[in-house]
Amino acid sequence: MKVLTGSFQCESNSFCDDVATENDFEVHFGNDAAQKLAATRYFEENGIEAVPLVFASALPSGEVAYSAYCYFERIFLEKIREQEDYDGIYIYFHGSMYVEGHGCGEELLTTAIRREIGDKIPISAACDFHATLSDRFYRNVNAVNGFRTAPHTDHDDTERRAARSLIECMKRKITPGLQRVRVPFLGADASVTANEPYLSVTKELRRLDAEDHVISCAFFNGHAWYDAPHTGACAVVADMDGETAFEEAMRLAKIFWEHKEGAVFEGAMPTDEAIEYSLAQRDGLVFVDDSGDNTTAGAWGAGTLMLRKYLEKNASGVLICGIFDSEVTGELLQSKPGEKRHIVLCRGRHTAQEIETGLDVIVKSSGIVCGWAGDEVGEGVVVESGGLDILVTNARAAFTTLRHFEKMGIQPHDYRIIVLKMGYLFPRLWEISEQAVVALTPGQSTNDFSQIDFRRAPERLYPACTDIRWEEIEAEAKRSRL
Repeated sequence: MKVLTGSFQCESNSFCDDVATENDFEVHFGNDAAQKLAATRYFEENGIEAVPLVFASALPSGEVAYSAYCYFERIFLEKIREQEDYDGIYIYFHGSMYVEGHGCGEELLTTAIRREIGDKIPISAACDFHATLSDRFYRNVNAVNGFRTAPHTDHDDTERRAARSLIECMKRKITPGLQRVRVPFLGADASVTANEPYLSVTKELRRLDAEDHVISCAFFNGHAWYDAPHTGACAVVADMDGETAFEEAMRLAKIFWEHKEGAVFEGAMPTDEAIEYSLAQRDGLVFVDDSGDNTTAGAWGAGTLMLRKYLEKNASGVLICGIFDSEVTGELLQSKPGEKRHIVLCRGRHTAQEIETGLDVIVKSSGIVCGWAGDEVGEGVVVESGGLDILVTNARAAFTTLRHFEKMGIQPHDYRIIVLKMGYLFPRLWEISEQAVVALTPGQSTNDFSQIDFRRAPERLYPACTDIRWEEIEAEAKRSRL
Protein backbone atom coordinates (compact mmCIF):
# COMPACT_ATOMS: atom_id res chain seq x y z
CA MET A 1 0.00 0.00 0.00
CA LYS A 2 0.98 3.59 -0.58
CA VAL A 3 0.04 6.81 1.24
CA LEU A 4 0.67 10.46 0.48
CA THR A 5 1.73 12.55 3.48
CA GLY A 6 1.95 16.25 4.20
CA SER A 7 1.54 19.01 6.72
CA PHE A 8 0.01 22.49 6.60
CA GLN A 9 0.01 24.33 9.93
CA CYS A 10 -0.60 27.78 11.31
CA GLU A 11 -2.51 28.56 14.49
CA SER A 12 -4.43 31.77 13.78
CA ASN A 13 -5.23 34.40 16.39
CA SER A 14 -8.10 36.47 14.97
CA PHE A 15 -7.21 39.40 17.22
CA CYS A 16 -3.58 39.69 16.13
CA ASP A 17 -2.94 42.46 13.62
CA ASP A 18 -0.37 40.66 11.49
CA VAL A 19 -1.16 38.36 8.57
CA ALA A 20 0.92 35.25 7.83
CA THR A 21 2.31 35.19 4.30
CA GLU A 22 3.99 32.34 2.45
CA ASN A 23 7.37 33.63 3.66
CA ASP A 24 6.33 32.95 7.26
CA PHE A 25 6.11 29.21 6.62
CA GLU A 26 8.95 26.75 7.13
CA VAL A 27 8.75 24.60 4.00
CA HIS A 28 10.28 21.20 3.26
CA PHE A 29 9.99 18.75 0.40
CA GLY A 30 11.12 15.19 -0.26
CA ASN A 31 13.02 13.34 2.44
CA ASP A 32 13.27 16.49 4.58
CA ALA A 33 9.48 16.69 4.66
CA ALA A 34 9.21 12.98 5.41
CA GLN A 35 11.56 13.26 8.38
CA LYS A 36 9.46 16.06 9.86
CA LEU A 37 6.54 13.67 10.29
CA ALA A 38 6.50 10.99 12.98
CA ALA A 39 3.88 9.18 10.90
CA THR A 40 6.49 8.42 8.23
CA ARG A 41 8.26 5.85 10.37
CA TYR A 42 4.98 4.33 11.53
CA PHE A 43 3.84 3.77 7.96
CA GLU A 44 7.21 2.27 7.02
CA GLU A 45 7.18 -0.05 10.06
CA ASN A 46 3.85 -1.35 8.81
CA GLY A 47 5.13 -2.02 5.32
CA ILE A 48 3.45 1.00 3.73
CA GLU A 49 5.20 3.33 1.30
CA ALA A 50 4.92 6.95 2.48
CA VAL A 51 5.36 9.59 -0.23
CA PRO A 52 5.82 13.14 1.12
CA LEU A 53 3.98 15.97 -0.60
CA VAL A 54 5.05 19.08 1.35
CA PHE A 55 5.63 20.11 4.95
CA ALA A 56 4.61 23.74 5.56
CA SER A 57 4.43 25.13 9.08
CA ALA A 58 4.27 28.68 10.45
CA LEU A 59 4.51 30.01 13.99
CA PRO A 60 1.20 30.95 15.61
CA SER A 61 0.20 34.35 14.23
CA GLY A 62 -2.75 36.27 12.89
CA GLU A 63 -4.88 35.08 10.02
CA VAL A 64 -3.24 33.54 6.95
CA ALA A 65 -3.21 35.62 3.78
CA TYR A 66 -5.42 34.12 1.08
CA SER A 67 -2.56 34.38 -1.39
CA ALA A 68 -0.40 32.27 0.96
CA TYR A 69 -3.13 29.68 1.30
CA CYS A 70 -3.54 29.49 -2.50
CA TYR A 71 0.21 29.09 -2.94
CA PHE A 72 0.29 26.01 -0.71
CA GLU A 73 -2.95 24.60 -2.09
CA ARG A 74 -1.37 24.62 -5.55
CA ILE A 75 1.66 22.76 -4.22
CA PHE A 76 -0.47 20.08 -2.56
CA LEU A 77 -2.58 19.54 -5.67
CA GLU A 78 0.39 19.51 -8.04
CA LYS A 79 2.20 16.97 -5.86
CA ILE A 80 -0.91 14.79 -5.65
CA ARG A 81 -1.30 14.85 -9.44
CA GLU A 82 2.24 13.55 -9.81
CA GLN A 83 1.30 10.33 -7.96
CA GLU A 84 -0.60 7.24 -9.07
CA ASP A 85 -2.10 4.21 -7.32
CA TYR A 86 -2.10 5.59 -3.78
CA ASP A 87 -4.44 4.21 -1.12
CA GLY A 88 -4.77 7.06 1.36
CA ILE A 89 -3.75 10.58 2.33
CA TYR A 90 -2.36 11.67 5.70
CA ILE A 91 -2.12 15.37 6.70
CA TYR A 92 -0.82 16.89 9.91
CA PHE A 93 -2.68 20.15 10.58
CA HIS A 94 -2.75 22.46 13.54
CA GLY A 95 -6.49 22.74 13.17
CA SER A 96 -7.01 26.46 13.84
CA MET A 97 -5.90 28.10 10.60
CA TYR A 98 -8.14 30.99 9.60
CA VAL A 99 -7.63 32.19 6.04
CA GLU A 100 -8.22 35.90 5.60
CA GLY A 101 -11.70 36.43 4.17
CA HIS A 102 -12.35 32.71 3.64
CA GLY A 103 -12.46 30.97 7.03
CA CYS A 104 -11.21 27.52 8.02
CA GLY A 105 -7.97 26.76 6.16
CA GLU A 106 -8.16 23.05 6.87
CA GLU A 107 -11.63 22.98 5.28
CA LEU A 108 -10.38 24.83 2.21
CA LEU A 109 -7.48 22.45 1.62
CA THR A 110 -9.38 19.21 2.23
CA THR A 111 -12.21 20.45 0.00
CA ALA A 112 -9.73 21.12 -2.80
CA ILE A 113 -8.15 17.68 -2.30
CA ARG A 114 -11.56 15.98 -2.33
CA ARG A 115 -12.38 17.66 -5.63
CA GLU A 116 -9.13 16.26 -6.97
CA ILE A 117 -9.29 12.68 -5.67
CA GLY A 118 -13.00 12.01 -5.15
CA ASP A 119 -14.62 10.30 -2.17
CA LYS A 120 -13.22 6.78 -2.33
CA ILE A 121 -9.71 7.44 -0.97
CA PRO A 122 -9.55 7.87 2.83
CA ILE A 123 -8.04 10.98 4.40
CA SER A 124 -6.75 10.93 7.98
CA ALA A 125 -5.74 14.06 9.89
CA ALA A 126 -3.64 14.67 12.98
CA CYS A 127 -4.39 17.92 14.83
CA ASP A 128 -3.44 20.01 17.83
CA PHE A 129 -5.40 19.93 21.10
CA HIS A 130 -6.53 23.50 20.29
CA ALA A 131 -8.00 22.67 16.88
CA THR A 132 -11.12 24.62 15.88
CA LEU A 133 -12.52 22.86 12.83
CA SER A 134 -15.56 23.46 10.63
CA ASP A 135 -18.30 20.98 9.78
CA ARG A 136 -17.21 20.89 6.14
CA PHE A 137 -13.75 19.79 7.25
CA TYR A 138 -15.24 16.94 9.27
CA ARG A 139 -17.23 15.87 6.21
CA ASN A 140 -14.10 15.90 4.06
CA VAL A 141 -12.00 13.54 6.20
CA ASN A 142 -12.51 9.98 7.38
CA ALA A 143 -10.51 10.05 10.61
CA VAL A 144 -9.12 12.73 12.89
CA ASN A 145 -6.93 12.43 15.97
CA GLY A 146 -5.77 15.20 18.30
CA PHE A 147 -3.24 15.89 21.02
CA ARG A 148 -4.40 14.77 24.45
CA THR A 149 -1.97 16.88 26.45
CA ALA A 150 -1.75 20.56 27.32
CA PRO A 151 1.01 21.60 27.66
CA HIS A 152 1.64 19.43 24.61
CA THR A 153 3.92 16.41 24.92
CA ASP A 154 2.22 13.85 22.67
CA HIS A 155 2.85 15.22 19.17
CA ASP A 156 4.38 11.97 17.90
CA ASP A 157 1.82 9.77 19.64
CA THR A 158 -0.96 11.71 17.95
CA GLU A 159 0.65 11.29 14.55
CA ARG A 160 0.96 7.56 15.11
CA ARG A 161 -2.69 7.29 16.11
CA ALA A 162 -3.71 9.21 12.98
CA ALA A 163 -1.52 6.96 10.84
CA ARG A 164 -3.03 3.87 12.47
CA SER A 165 -6.52 5.19 11.70
CA LEU A 166 -5.62 5.59 8.05
CA ILE A 167 -4.15 2.09 7.90
CA GLU A 168 -7.39 0.71 9.34
CA CYS A 169 -9.38 2.50 6.66
CA MET A 170 -7.15 1.15 3.91
CA LYS A 171 -7.05 -2.41 5.21
CA ARG A 172 -10.80 -2.55 5.68
CA LYS A 173 -11.38 -0.64 2.42
CA ILE A 174 -13.69 1.82 4.14
CA THR A 175 -14.24 5.59 4.13
CA PRO A 176 -16.12 6.15 7.39
CA GLY A 177 -17.89 9.39 8.21
CA LEU A 178 -17.28 11.45 11.32
CA GLN A 179 -19.80 12.63 13.87
CA ARG A 180 -19.14 15.60 16.09
CA VAL A 181 -20.80 17.21 19.10
CA ARG A 182 -19.90 20.83 19.72
CA VAL A 183 -19.57 22.10 23.29
CA PRO A 184 -20.00 25.86 23.94
CA PHE A 185 -16.87 26.17 26.05
CA LEU A 186 -14.03 28.68 25.94
CA GLY A 187 -11.21 27.25 28.00
CA ALA A 188 -8.04 28.98 26.81
CA ASP A 189 -5.03 28.49 29.08
CA ALA A 190 -7.16 27.18 31.96
CA SER A 191 -7.54 23.90 30.05
CA VAL A 192 -4.62 21.84 31.32
CA THR A 193 -4.96 18.10 30.81
CA ALA A 194 -3.53 17.18 34.22
CA ASN A 195 -6.86 18.39 35.64
CA GLU A 196 -10.56 17.83 35.01
CA PRO A 197 -12.42 17.76 32.75
CA TYR A 198 -9.58 16.25 30.74
CA LEU A 199 -8.69 13.51 33.18
CA SER A 200 -12.12 12.01 32.59
CA VAL A 201 -12.14 12.84 28.89
CA THR A 202 -8.78 11.16 28.31
CA LYS A 203 -9.93 8.06 30.18
CA GLU A 204 -12.93 7.85 27.85
CA LEU A 205 -10.77 8.39 24.77
CA ARG A 206 -8.60 5.46 25.81
CA ARG A 207 -11.69 3.30 26.19
CA LEU A 208 -12.74 4.23 22.67
CA ASP A 209 -9.24 3.49 21.37
CA ALA A 210 -9.72 -0.12 22.41
CA GLU A 211 -13.02 -0.54 20.56
CA ASP A 212 -12.55 -2.32 17.24
CA HIS A 213 -15.41 -0.46 15.60
CA VAL A 214 -13.95 2.99 16.44
CA ILE A 215 -11.65 4.30 13.70
CA SER A 216 -10.65 7.50 15.49
CA CYS A 217 -11.69 9.65 18.43
CA ALA A 218 -10.69 13.09 19.65
CA PHE A 219 -11.72 15.90 21.93
CA PHE A 220 -10.62 19.38 20.93
CA ASN A 221 -10.45 22.19 23.45
CA GLY A 222 -10.54 24.71 20.61
CA HIS A 223 -8.52 27.89 20.16
CA ALA A 224 -10.00 30.61 22.34
CA TRP A 225 -8.74 33.46 20.15
CA TYR A 226 -10.14 32.04 16.91
CA ASP A 227 -13.24 33.99 15.91
CA ALA A 228 -15.58 31.75 13.88
CA PRO A 229 -19.09 30.29 14.10
CA HIS A 230 -17.53 26.99 15.22
CA THR A 231 -15.38 28.48 18.00
CA GLY A 232 -15.50 26.27 21.10
CA ALA A 233 -14.76 22.70 22.17
CA CYS A 234 -15.72 19.61 20.16
CA ALA A 235 -15.98 15.82 20.56
CA VAL A 236 -15.34 13.88 17.33
CA VAL A 237 -15.66 10.15 16.59
CA ALA A 238 -15.26 8.10 13.41
CA ASP A 239 -16.94 4.70 13.53
CA MET A 240 -18.00 1.95 11.17
CA ASP A 241 -21.56 2.93 12.04
CA GLY A 242 -22.65 6.57 11.93
CA GLU A 243 -25.24 6.22 14.68
CA THR A 244 -22.70 4.66 17.01
CA ALA A 245 -20.23 7.44 16.19
CA PHE A 246 -22.81 10.05 17.16
CA GLU A 247 -23.68 8.28 20.40
CA GLU A 248 -20.02 7.98 21.37
CA ALA A 249 -19.33 11.64 20.53
CA MET A 250 -22.36 12.65 22.61
CA ARG A 251 -21.14 10.56 25.54
CA LEU A 252 -17.67 12.12 25.28
CA ALA A 253 -19.11 15.63 25.19
CA LYS A 254 -21.34 14.94 28.20
CA ILE A 255 -18.41 13.63 30.24
CA PHE A 256 -16.58 16.85 29.46
CA TRP A 257 -19.56 19.01 30.37
CA GLU A 258 -20.17 17.23 33.67
CA HIS A 259 -16.58 17.93 34.75
CA LYS A 260 -16.10 21.39 33.22
CA GLU A 261 -15.80 23.17 36.58
CA GLY A 262 -12.43 21.44 36.96
CA ALA A 263 -10.97 23.80 34.36
CA VAL A 264 -9.64 26.26 36.92
CA PHE A 265 -6.75 28.50 35.98
CA GLU A 266 -4.26 27.38 38.64
CA GLY A 267 -1.60 29.87 39.61
CA ALA A 268 -3.30 32.70 37.69
CA MET A 269 -3.56 36.19 39.18
CA PRO A 270 -4.39 39.73 38.08
CA THR A 271 -1.31 41.44 36.67
CA ASP A 272 -0.33 43.56 39.67
CA GLU A 273 -1.01 40.73 42.11
CA ALA A 274 1.19 38.37 40.08
CA ILE A 275 4.03 40.90 40.13
CA GLU A 276 3.76 41.40 43.89
CA TYR A 277 3.69 37.63 44.38
CA SER A 278 6.83 37.12 42.32
CA LEU A 279 8.71 39.87 44.12
CA ALA A 280 7.78 38.41 47.51
CA GLN A 281 9.34 35.02 46.72
CA ARG A 282 12.79 34.54 48.20
CA ASP A 283 13.46 30.85 47.53
CA GLY A 284 14.79 30.39 44.00
CA LEU A 285 13.67 31.32 40.52
CA VAL A 286 10.06 32.23 39.71
CA PHE A 287 8.66 32.17 36.17
CA VAL A 288 5.96 34.74 35.40
CA ASP A 289 3.82 34.14 32.31
CA ASP A 290 2.67 37.26 30.46
CA SER A 291 -0.44 35.46 29.21
CA GLY A 292 -1.96 38.34 27.23
CA ASP A 293 1.11 38.46 24.98
CA ASN A 294 1.49 34.71 24.50
CA THR A 295 3.43 33.97 21.29
CA THR A 296 2.34 30.32 21.40
CA ALA A 297 -1.26 31.56 20.99
CA GLY A 298 -0.48 33.87 18.08
CA ALA A 299 0.19 37.10 19.98
CA TRP A 300 3.00 39.31 18.71
CA GLY A 301 5.19 39.10 21.82
CA ALA A 302 6.16 42.76 21.57
CA GLY A 303 4.40 44.05 24.68
CA THR A 304 6.16 46.27 27.18
CA LEU A 305 3.51 46.25 29.93
CA MET A 306 5.33 43.83 32.26
CA LEU A 307 8.66 45.57 31.62
CA ARG A 308 7.19 48.91 32.67
CA LYS A 309 5.56 47.47 35.79
CA TYR A 310 8.76 45.83 37.05
CA LEU A 311 10.67 49.05 36.34
CA GLU A 312 8.12 50.95 38.44
CA LYS A 313 8.88 48.55 41.29
CA ASN A 314 12.64 49.21 40.99
CA ALA A 315 13.00 45.44 40.80
CA SER A 316 16.34 43.71 40.42
CA GLY A 317 17.25 40.17 39.44
CA VAL A 318 14.52 40.21 36.79
CA LEU A 319 14.76 39.13 33.13
CA ILE A 320 12.06 40.16 30.66
CA CYS A 321 12.28 37.34 28.10
CA GLY A 322 11.81 38.55 25.57
CA ILE A 323 10.39 41.45 23.60
CA PHE A 324 10.09 41.13 19.82
CA ASP A 325 11.33 44.27 18.05
CA SER A 326 13.33 43.71 14.86
CA GLU A 327 14.34 47.34 14.42
CA VAL A 328 15.68 47.77 17.95
CA THR A 329 17.43 44.39 17.82
CA GLY A 330 19.17 45.44 14.60
CA GLU A 331 20.42 48.60 16.27
CA LEU A 332 21.66 46.75 19.33
CA LEU A 333 23.47 44.09 17.28
CA GLN A 334 25.75 46.87 16.04
CA SER A 335 26.87 47.57 19.61
CA LYS A 336 29.53 45.95 21.73
CA PRO A 337 29.02 44.67 25.29
CA GLY A 338 29.27 47.57 27.73
CA GLU A 339 28.10 50.21 25.27
CA LYS A 340 25.32 52.56 26.32
CA ARG A 341 22.38 53.07 23.97
CA HIS A 342 18.98 54.70 23.96
CA ILE A 343 16.21 52.50 22.56
CA VAL A 344 12.50 52.91 21.98
CA LEU A 345 10.38 49.76 22.19
CA CYS A 346 6.85 49.63 20.71
CA ARG A 347 7.47 52.89 18.89
CA GLY A 348 4.17 54.56 18.07
CA ARG A 349 2.13 51.92 19.93
CA HIS A 350 -0.23 52.85 22.77
CA THR A 351 -2.38 49.85 23.68
CA ALA A 352 -2.91 48.20 27.05
CA GLN A 353 -0.08 45.72 26.27
CA GLU A 354 2.14 47.48 23.73
CA ILE A 355 3.20 50.85 25.13
CA GLU A 356 5.91 53.03 23.58
CA THR A 357 8.81 52.88 26.02
CA GLY A 358 12.09 54.76 25.79
CA LEU A 359 15.02 53.35 27.76
CA ASP A 360 18.66 54.07 28.38
CA VAL A 361 20.33 50.68 28.30
CA ILE A 362 23.71 49.01 28.61
CA VAL A 363 24.39 46.21 26.15
CA LYS A 364 25.32 42.97 27.92
CA SER A 365 25.41 40.13 25.38
CA SER A 366 23.93 38.71 22.21
CA GLY A 367 22.98 35.22 21.08
CA ILE A 368 20.81 32.97 18.96
CA VAL A 369 17.03 32.79 19.17
CA CYS A 370 15.61 29.29 18.68
CA GLY A 371 12.23 28.39 17.31
CA TRP A 372 9.68 25.87 18.54
CA ALA A 373 11.63 22.88 17.26
CA GLY A 374 14.96 24.18 18.54
CA ASP A 375 16.12 25.43 15.14
CA GLU A 376 17.88 28.78 14.88
CA VAL A 377 15.41 31.45 13.75
CA GLY A 378 16.97 34.77 14.71
CA GLU A 379 19.13 36.77 17.07
CA GLY A 380 18.65 38.51 20.38
CA VAL A 381 20.43 41.02 22.59
CA VAL A 382 20.34 41.22 26.38
CA VAL A 383 20.46 44.75 27.77
CA GLU A 384 20.28 46.15 31.28
CA SER A 385 18.11 49.09 32.29
CA GLY A 386 16.98 50.31 35.68
CA GLY A 387 18.42 47.28 37.44
CA LEU A 388 16.71 44.60 35.33
CA ASP A 389 17.63 42.74 32.15
CA ILE A 390 15.65 42.75 28.91
CA LEU A 391 16.03 40.34 26.01
CA VAL A 392 15.10 41.99 22.71
CA THR A 393 14.77 39.72 19.67
CA ASN A 394 14.36 39.97 15.90
CA ALA A 395 12.24 36.79 15.79
CA ARG A 396 9.06 35.90 17.59
CA ALA A 397 9.82 33.05 19.95
CA ALA A 398 8.77 31.15 23.05
CA PHE A 399 11.44 30.14 25.55
CA THR A 400 10.11 26.68 26.37
CA THR A 401 13.30 24.72 27.12
CA LEU A 402 16.72 25.19 28.71
CA ARG A 403 18.23 25.10 25.19
CA HIS A 404 16.39 28.31 24.29
CA PHE A 405 18.15 30.09 27.16
CA GLU A 406 21.53 28.47 26.54
CA LYS A 407 21.63 29.53 22.88
CA MET A 408 21.15 33.09 24.11
CA GLY A 409 23.94 32.65 26.66
CA ILE A 410 21.44 33.04 29.51
CA GLN A 411 21.69 31.07 32.74
CA PRO A 412 18.15 31.08 34.20
CA HIS A 413 19.29 30.68 37.80
CA ASP A 414 21.16 33.98 37.57
CA TYR A 415 17.74 35.58 38.05
CA ARG A 416 15.05 35.72 40.73
CA ILE A 417 12.26 36.29 38.20
CA ILE A 418 11.95 35.53 34.48
CA VAL A 419 8.96 36.92 32.60
CA LEU A 420 7.93 34.76 29.64
CA LYS A 421 5.59 35.43 26.70
CA MET A 422 3.34 32.40 27.16
CA GLY A 423 0.11 31.26 28.78
CA TYR A 424 1.37 28.44 30.99
CA LEU A 425 4.68 26.89 31.90
CA PHE A 426 5.88 24.24 29.46
CA PRO A 427 7.03 20.89 30.90
CA ARG A 428 10.75 21.31 30.22
CA LEU A 429 10.76 24.56 32.21
CA TRP A 430 9.49 22.76 35.32
CA GLU A 431 12.88 21.04 35.30
CA ILE A 432 14.45 24.49 35.85
CA SER A 433 11.99 25.74 38.47
CA GLU A 434 8.61 24.61 39.74
CA GLN A 435 7.71 28.09 40.91
CA ALA A 436 5.43 29.80 38.40
CA VAL A 437 2.61 32.29 38.25
CA VAL A 438 0.39 33.35 35.35
CA ALA A 439 -0.22 37.09 35.07
CA LEU A 440 -3.66 37.73 33.55
CA THR A 441 -2.43 40.56 31.38
CA PRO A 442 -4.36 42.30 28.60
CA GLY A 443 -3.41 41.77 24.97
CA GLN A 444 -4.05 39.73 21.85
CA SER A 445 -4.19 36.48 23.86
CA THR A 446 -5.84 37.75 27.02
CA ASN A 447 -7.72 35.24 29.15
CA ASP A 448 -10.20 37.97 30.10
CA PHE A 449 -12.68 37.34 27.31
CA SER A 450 -14.73 40.41 28.21
CA GLN A 451 -11.90 42.37 26.57
CA ILE A 452 -12.24 40.50 23.25
CA ASP A 453 -14.52 41.70 20.49
CA PHE A 454 -15.85 38.42 19.09
CA ARG A 455 -17.82 39.02 15.89
CA ARG A 456 -18.35 35.55 14.44
CA ALA A 457 -18.23 33.22 17.45
CA PRO A 458 -21.38 31.84 19.11
CA GLU A 459 -22.99 34.34 21.46
CA ARG A 460 -23.37 31.87 24.31
CA LEU A 461 -20.13 30.29 25.51
CA TYR A 462 -19.22 28.97 28.96
CA PRO A 463 -17.88 30.37 31.31
CA ALA A 464 -19.21 33.77 30.20
CA CYS A 465 -22.67 32.19 30.11
CA THR A 466 -23.03 30.00 33.19
CA ASP A 467 -26.71 29.22 32.58
CA ILE A 468 -26.09 26.89 29.60
CA ARG A 469 -27.69 23.49 30.28
CA TRP A 470 -26.61 20.12 28.91
CA GLU A 471 -30.05 19.66 27.41
CA GLU A 472 -29.42 22.66 25.14
CA ILE A 473 -26.14 21.17 23.92
CA GLU A 474 -27.73 17.78 23.33
CA ALA A 475 -30.67 19.27 21.40
CA GLU A 476 -28.39 21.38 19.20
CA ALA A 477 -26.14 18.40 18.50
CA LYS A 478 -29.12 16.32 17.36
CA ARG A 479 -30.46 19.18 15.23
CA SER A 480 -27.15 19.86 13.47
CA ARG A 481 -25.56 16.41 13.30
CA LEU A 482 -23.44 15.68 10.25
